[in-house]
Amino acid sequence: MNHKFEQRLAPATAPGVRAFGLAVIAAAALLAGAGVIPASALATTITLNTTATGNSPVGITIDSAGNIYTANYGSNSVSKITPSGVTTTLNTTATGTGPNAITIDSAGNIYTANISSNSVSKITAAGVTTTLAATGINPIGITVDSAGNIYTANGGSSSVSKITPAGVTTTLNTTATGNSPVGITIDSAGNIYTANSGSNSVSKITPAGVTTTLNTNRH
Repeated sequence: MNHKFEQRLAPATAPGVRAFGLAVIAAAALLAGAGVIPASALATTITLNTTATGNSPVGITIDSAGNIYTANYGSNSVSKITPSGVTTTLNTTATGTGPNAITIDSAGNIYTANISSNSVSKITAAGVTTTLAATGINPIGITVDSAGNIYTANGGSSSVSKITPAGVTTTLNTTATGNSPVGITIDSAGNIYTANSGSNSVSKITPAGVTTTLNTNRH
């Protein structure tokens, strides 16, 4: 192997790990030579244009067309980065304060959980921004189901809020929910799961509103 190429590996790398890295590189080079992997695809790095991105982006999502959206906590805005790297700031005149999490539905509507104003903002595909009904305290996670219902994990009130497409907000049965939920997702059956940072646990809420804490003590 070319000695100069070998020296590009960090000298502090453990010998076994370093040898493994060299083997991986050599294997990739052989595959490229055999036509399995194009040589041009090796070690390709692309930096997206983020010169127009807002301050302190902390949430991110992507749509079916490959457009990337960030929730910019520090500038109360949302940035869109196209697959070609063009960055724009969406209309956020009605966006709440401190957008911390972001998601998108199948129609292209974007939703942000605004931790500082206890609200959710909706940005349509046309760029129209509205603030939906208030949520629990400090919504820090957000997801949306196939029917357009929005769910937020409220870290400050250890609860989950549901906002319907009509803007009606309810608090789900969270008597068994762990402390300080910060992440949230939903499966195809409508079960909601929260990651509870304050109690090191995961909670499951069924469509019927039954809440249980999953066993997270096993490793």
